[in-house]
Amino acid sequence: MVAPSCLREAFLQAAENNDQEEFIHFLQRHNAKDDDLTVEEILQSFSRKQYDRLWSGLNQMCASTLLNSPFETAEDSEEGAGNKESSLATHVCLQGIVTVASICLAMNKPVITQAMFETTIYLHGVLLDLPDSASKLQHGIAKLCEKWWVSEHMGREELVANTLMYFIVRSLQSSATIADIKSLDSLRHALSKINLDVESSTTLKDLLEQCMTKPNYLKQDKGRRFLSFLLTLNPSFLERLHKAIKTQLPVCPKSAIDSYGEIYFKAWRVSSGPILEKLEKHCIQDLMYHAVHACRVGSRSLASTLRQLLSYFSKQKRQQGVDKMLLTLYEPIIWRAVKVANASVRANAAALLIDAFPLQDPESNKEDSDALTQKQFDIFQDLLDDPCPVVRVTGVHGICRIASVFWELIPGHTLEAFMTKLIRNMAFDISTADVRAAVFKGLTNLLDNHLSHPLLKNFLPILKDFIHDSSEKVRVAFVDLLLKIKGLRTIKYWNITPMEHLLAQLVEDSAPVARRLVALLFNSLQPVDRTGEVQIERCITLIQTNPTASRVFYQYAHRHMSVATAGKFLLLLGQCILGCVRKAQSKNGQSQTNPTQGAGQDEGEEEKENVVRDEDSLSLQDTDIMEGMLEIIAVLWTGINDQLAKPENQTTKKQLVSRFSKALPEFLAVFQDGRALSAVLVIAGYVPSSSIPTFSRSCLTTLKAMTPSATSSDFGPLLECLVAWGRGSDVLELISDWLEAALRTSPKSKKKSRQVSFCDPIQPQPILALSYLDWLLSQFPCLSVLLASCSDKLQDLSSVLKTTLVCLEQRLMSPKPLSDLVTDEVLVTSLQMYCRLQIHLTSGHLVSQLDQNLTTQDGTMSRGATWTLTELIAWADREILTRMQGGPDPRTDHQSADEDCPAAKRTAVDTADRNLLDLGMEILKVILSMSSETIMLGISDKEFQTGLADFCQLLLKTDYGFELLPVVTRLLYQMSQQDLNHSLMDDRGRTDDVASSHLLGCLIKTLVDRTMQDSDGTKEQVQKTLTAMKPAMREVLHCCHKQQQQQAILGSPRHDIMSSIMAASVAEVTHHMQGGGLDRCRDVTELPTVSAFLLGLIARTQSRLGSFVSEMERFTSSDAVGSIEDLTAVLHVLYAISHGSKKAAGIQTCLSAVGNKLEELQRLRKDNTEHDVADPNTDNFLFQQATQMTQDVQIAIGGPA
Repeated sequence: MVAPSCLREAFLQAAENNDQEEFIHFLQRHNAKDDDLTVEEILQSFSRKQYDRLWSGLNQMCASTLLNSPFETAEDSEEGAGNKESSLATHVCLQGIVTVASICLAMNKPVITQAMFETTIYLHGVLLDLPDSASKLQHGIAKLCEKWWVSEHMGREELVANTLMYFIVRSLQSSATIADIKSLDSLRHALSKINLDVESSTTLKDLLEQCMTKPNYLKQDKGRRFLSFLLTLNPSFLERLHKAIKTQLPVCPKSAIDSYGEIYFKAWRVSSGPILEKLEKHCIQDLMYHAVHACRVGSRSLASTLRQLLSYFSKQKRQQGVDKMLLTLYEPIIWRAVKVANASVRANAAALLIDAFPLQDPESNKEDSDALTQKQFDIFQDLLDDPCPVVRVTGVHGICRIASVFWELIPGHTLEAFMTKLIRNMAFDISTADVRAAVFKGLTNLLDNHLSHPLLKNFLPILKDFIHDSSEKVRVAFVDLLLKIKGLRTIKYWNITPMEHLLAQLVEDSAPVARRLVALLFNSLQPVDRTGEVQIERCITLIQTNPTASRVFYQYAHRHMSVATAGKFLLLLGQCILGCVRKAQSKNGQSQTNPTQGAGQDEGEEEKENVVRDEDSLSLQDTDIMEGMLEIIAVLWTGINDQLAKPENQTTKKQLVSRFSKALPEFLAVFQDGRALSAVLVIAGYVPSSSIPTFSRSCLTTLKAMTPSATSSDFGPLLECLVAWGRGSDVLELISDWLEAALRTSPKSKKKSRQVSFCDPIQPQPILALSYLDWLLSQFPCLSVLLASCSDKLQDLSSVLKTTLVCLEQRLMSPKPLSDLVTDEVLVTSLQMYCRLQIHLTSGHLVSQLDQNLTTQDGTMSRGATWTLTELIAWADREILTRMQGGPDPRTDHQSADEDCPAAKRTAVDTADRNLLDLGMEILKVILSMSSETIMLGISDKEFQTGLADFCQLLLKTDYGFELLPVVTRLLYQMSQQDLNHSLMDDRGRTDDVASSHLLGCLIKTLVDRTMQDSDGTKEQVQKTLTAMKPAMREVLHCCHKQQQQQAILGSPRHDIMSSIMAASVAEVTHHMQGGGLDRCRDVTELPTVSAFLLGLIARTQSRLGSFVSEMERFTSSDAVGSIEDLTAVLHVLYAISHGSKKAAGIQTCLSAVGNKLEELQRLRKDNTEHDVADPNTDNFLFQQATQMTQDVQIAIGGPA
């Protein structure tokens, strides 16, 4: 559509006459959606002369607008308001000019006039000076200049400088878009027109350096192309960018590492001359060198990062010149690195060589090429014999990977030599499990190449016994190998490891291995695509072969079949067992008048046809098979029970419940003891109690009739059934009645009543009641049901258990147990059940609140367990701690104050006192362990933890505190973990860890005080206590160290645990020096007992050991070291650290502090020569020893003596 001539002329007149209002009016009509006028239609009808007239006018309008109209506005004044309106008009006018220019450039054959070019130059000149309020105008000018550059119109070099700066700055902002990066990429060649060596380009280079580390660039193809182009601009600028990338590599995500590899490679591919030489020698080879020498420690080690980056080059070997480049750059580094003494360097070099294999020169002759390839094969062979396990593991993985890719290109004798070495030697490496596991992982990958199958088929049977390897990771890798073989046609896994071995290991192994074994054996033992008859036959064969393995197999089998398939198999098993039951009944002449029999036969005709042969060959006399099949039903149903609750599986569930409801009465009539009854009871829990009324009514009676010697296998299934049938309240009432009757029995109430009674008294069974309760609290499904439906009964039971405290008070005042029923063991167990029940009630209430989005205003229920334990701690402080502080020491023979007391009576008194103290210690252990549980569950507050820590310190200060160290250490671990979690969640790392820090110091002091006792019995007791403390203490040190690192980063106050450990070590070493001397220790584990224990845990990581050395430096520099004995003790510890296997940072600094302190002590000694010296010979010896040890430590860390 051509615009009318009057419109064209009016538009031209507005431009020529500098009529901004009319010009803006045209642009408003152009932007209006309800107006048909477009500037594009007007411009399309212009002639060349009209274009000249138009742009001459717009040029004058642009110039006058820029000269006369301000961009910045004042505020709070009439002049400011006027400037603001003027500025807005300026923006609109300039935006109109930009719009017209953009439309002109967008035409098929744009007409570019000199005036248009000059106008664009004006706009480009103010691009970076426009205010934020003109962001739309600014972006329009930048896009106009971009289009001008891309279209290669005249004078484009003059329109790019500010445009580049605009897009660079915009792309670095958080609001940057993909379009901004694309625009910048389209202008990239303009950077080659800029001299980056001059000082005026500093700002530009700073911005471009920032681009190199921005994720937005690394994620986009255009962004990576732009960054790659930057590397080719200037040799000196290339060094700067390379340094920026190296700084970023240790912290960038894995996806970004591949991006950097692509950036380097694309830059290398298009470079030439000095840039190419700089890129290869200064960048790529520099990365290779650092990749060889980088640290391998940590999941995101620098070595793995650099290897990933360089692997991008190795993956591009098909492109011309890559092989030659890799050989040229690796050759000066890698041949030497694989033979150096440092094992970490050898491992890094081996990994890089494997990635780059084969290193070759395409231009060399065949002899040289073969020699180079053989050289690499010889290196791989040497890797397998390397003394370092990490290098051997790298070699195993590398050889298998290379063989998998280049199998057809490697000579046959070389392949056979490698496979022989791997399978006959490396697989049997007894020094480390990592090498053995690496062999199986490598062979698993190697089997991806079908050409390897004929050779491996003959080798693999050698490995059959590795299913029984002592290492779990090796067994997992071996079963993964068998799973890989299972999918092959050429090799059968049962020819490698016999089925008997697999089943035997299935019984013994852990869940990760067992799951894999079930996946391996499933199709053979449970062929779901075969008939029911075959499935039953396989099931019976498995039971006969290994009944225990059958239970484990079906424990995981439901993962490999649908719920419907599993339900159908359960029905088959049930029908088979039911057929055997009825066959036995018919042989015994019993009449089958059960009304459910006919229905069962009608509904099960199809299944019965499938299993009729098995019923003919089976009978109830096959006890093991019957028990095995019942257990399989119980196990498999348990596995799919959660899935049966879903709507899509209701049909299967109804079939199972219906069929087994009819069969269970007959099962219960036949299977009345042993494993069979236990399995039937588990099945009964999944059907309604109404289907087996006689049995369901007798369950509670059976529980009442059991003896205290009953085990969980006897009463567990019955309890589970009752809870599943909704009768958990009856069980809780029984437990409450028994416990209430027992706990309320006291010596005063044992008098016979003269009243006539017609009711049978309750015969309490407290041991059995506590066993039932312990089982219920330990089974999560049952506990969940009880918490949801019987919370009131649980509260009543808790009230009954609380009366244990009254009984304990009576027992602590009595020399003998309260009664035959209420023994000390019953009281301690009852107290433990009380605490556990309170914890579960509190946790269950909190979960209910979270589910319903409710909160309590008073917090009574949410703090129930904490309040209970707070009361118990106060009670223990009052009733037990006072006795421990004033009572006799059970470790010594108690001497009665009355010398005339007979020996037998004195012995009885001693025994009673010891029993009471033992009872008190058990009570304290229960309270502390339950408190630890509340902290672990997160249902305690800081106030409770502070009070608990104070109570523990009081306990540790008694004569019996040493015996409580293991449980206190576990408690301290939970407190330290909570402090660490709070520190990580707090933005400033603030946390109140004073209580745990003080408790740790008190714990260490108690430990040191006991070890300074010289009796043989004490030493043995200390070793047992340290063994019990070790797992928890290791975690305490880990948590405290992590927390201190967090606090150090954020600059928040911290409490250094290393100071307590340092003080304890110095005290203990000094004690040993004074007691008979101390030989130099070449490892921290050779130090005295407590120091060896604590420093052995600290030295497990270099960072913790470095923190300890830093504390040694502070300790030595402070006034804490005031004698030559203390300084010598510090040197003993430092000597052991410096000669240990792990070198810690900061030893040199600490040694300098020791030297300064030694000089200070020597000066003080000279100043005091006129005064009396207790033992000058001893002082001389210690000063000489300290001086010599200082020199020895200096030598050990590699410095001059």
